[in-house]
Amino acid sequence: MMGGKKFLITLVLALLIIIPAAYIGLEERNNPVITAEGYVRMLGVGINVDWMNFEKINRYYFYWHSKGVNIPAYFKEKGFNNVRIRVKADIIHNETALMQLNKIVNDCLKAGVIPIISYTAPELRQKPTNLSAQRQFVEWWTTLAEHFKNTSHLLAYDLVIETSGPIEEHPEVLNKVYKEIIRRVREVDPHRIIIVTPAGISKPEYLRYLTVKNDGYIIAEWHIYAGGPKKCRYNSTYIRKSIEIAINWSAKSGIPTWLGAWRPQYYPKRKGEGCPISLVLNFSKTMVMYLNRAGIPYDINSDVHFFDIAHLRWYPQEEDVLNVILHSSSV
Repeated sequence: MMGGKKFLITLVLALLIIIPAAYIGLEERNNPVITAEGYVRMLGVGINVDWMNFEKINRYYFYWHSKGVNIPAYFKEKGFNNVRIRVKADIIHNETALMQLNKIVNDCLKAGVIPIISYTAPELRQKPTNLSAQRQFVEWWTTLAEHFKNTSHLLAYDLVIETSGPIEEHPEVLNKVYKEIIRRVREVDPHRIIIVTPAGISKPEYLRYLTVKNDGYIIAEWHIYAGGPKKCRYNSTYIRKSIEIAINWSAKSGIPTWLGAWRPQYYPKRKGEGCPISLVLNFSKTMVMYLNRAGIPYDINSDVHFFDIAHLRWYPQEEDVLNVILHSSSV
């Protein structure tokens, strides 16, 4: 009789171990974990989008959403593999914005587009040494991580859109807040891809100041020509050397990199024409050539210059540029 009880207890204990393990295995099959290296290989060509950044674009997005139109599907059909969703709303206190972002992420996943959430972080960028701004930045990501913790691992967190403004001179602040955000995210979401960018307006030369630890799910983002070829000039040597810097840093740190924003065209702040199309095409071909050779994925800046969301159409005058950007065979 005692032997039967011992067997029963042993069986129950075994089930308590096996059932949760089986459940975890099922969960991972339904939502497979993606390493940073694997994620970079999946990114392909993407585009920065302002669906949660500009009010007018946001209104059009959700107007079409209410009509059953999946906006990310247009981008997938065009050839983009990911979208970098720039968000300026304070989702800590704005539940409506958080729900809108949730709908956009779901639309992306349904369309087969990789969604990357990127925070504009206005407080931190303008007041980097202000402790309140630092806390707000950490809480923003803590709130978001809790909300999306069970979402597909295709979703990634790009912690700050760009380190322009006063924050560019404070790598120590970035390292401080990055460390805390990564710790908090890992508590609820251990395998989520987190993307960090260095100080110095996200230039690759500043990657060496990052002190984040490589846990296998960290990617570093850098920018060059995020505003386009200024005054319609670009430097092929600078492009090549920037890529070399990123590759060398990645080899030392073990953290892969991604060019999160570059713009094919330069748009003057004052009204006026941009660069000649011949220069735009040559610049784009140069960027694409060097990035493809290095195996570094990239996103262009940005959707409003290429896609007319009001009428759901691509601007025909940008077709040649998009062909270069999206199809390496055109180079």
